[in-house]
Amino acid sequence: MHAFSSSRSLIRDISQSHGFAGRLYEYRLQKQWKALVGEVVASHTWPARIKFRKLHVAVDNSVWLHQLMYLKTTLLEKIQARMEDLHLEDIIFWIGEIPESREDDADVHADQVPISPDARMTALEYTRSVNDEELRDSLTRVIAKALSPAPHSK
Repeated sequence: MHAFSSSRSLIRDISQSHGFAGRLYEYRLQKQWKALVGEVVASHTWPARIKFRKLHVAVDNSVWLHQLMYLKTTLLEKIQARMEDLHLEDIIFWIGEIPESREDDADVHADQVPISPDARMTALEYTRSVNDEELRDSLTRVIAKALSPAPHSK
C-alpha cells in the first residue's frame, strides 16, 4: 500500500468515526463554491451545511431563490462531477444571510472560531501522517475546529 493511500484511508476512517466527514465536505464546498457554480451565482449564494445528504444553500433574495430552482439539477450535477465521493441527493435553497467576508477560502471563517489547544494537539496527531503540507494544514484546521467547543451565542 502506498503512503498516500494509507493516509487517505486514515483520514477517511478518522473523519467517519468522529463525525467530521460532513464538516470536511462543507469546508471543501465552501472553498470551491465560486469555481463550482460560477461567480454570479456564488455572489448570491453560500453552501451553509450538508445534512442527510442534502446541501442547504443560503440565497440572498427570493428572485435568486426562484431562479435557482430551475438550475438545481445542473448545479447538483456540477457538484457531483467535481466531488464524486459526496453523494448528495438534493439541494435545499432558503433565503438566508450570506457571509459578507466570504472569499472562496473558508480559512477566513475558520479563524473566527476559537480553537482549544487540546483540539489542536489532537488534530495534529490525526493528520501527522499526511505528506502534503497544504492538505495536512487544512485538515488540521478543520478537525481542530470540529473538536473545539462551540462559542456561546449571545
